[in-house]
Amino acid sequence: MKKIKLTESDKTGLLAALAVCLIGILVAVVIVVGVDIYRKHTYTCAIPPDGYRIIDMKRETHTSYSVNGDNTEEVYILSVEYEVDGNSYTDTIQILAGTNFAAELHGRYIADDAPEQVLGDIFYSARDPSHIGRYGDDSIFVE
Repeated sequence: MKKIKLTESDKTGLLAALAVCLIGILVAVVIVVGVDIYRKHTYTCAIPPDGYRIIDMKRETHTSYSVNGDNTEEVYILSVEYEVDGNSYTDTIQILAGTNFAAELHGRYIADDAPEQVLGDIFYSARDPSHIGRYGDDSIFVE
């Protein structure tokens, strides 16, 4: 087996490539943590399952595009009706189809058997209650 000799410029290049990779990983971690902190501090008000109603649930194809190409996934679009401080709102939540959670939720929705109990609490911002999400339990900071 032939030994490969690394020159000083090869070593410098490898260190530079490693540094770029580490910086990329660090930036990705900062973005994930930042988004989680934003969600955790924005969507602070919970609506329990008996405080809202799923009025529609349809399956759609969702395609996202990036520099690496496109990615097509099946999602359920849930239309949710709820009330905050006497005002009625309707908003949507997207849930990835093909999971056990989505299958149970859809089955309960079709049977009109309290699908809200499967979905659990939904969350909204006190500043803008017209938008909801499932952010509480999804947070990496929730115990």
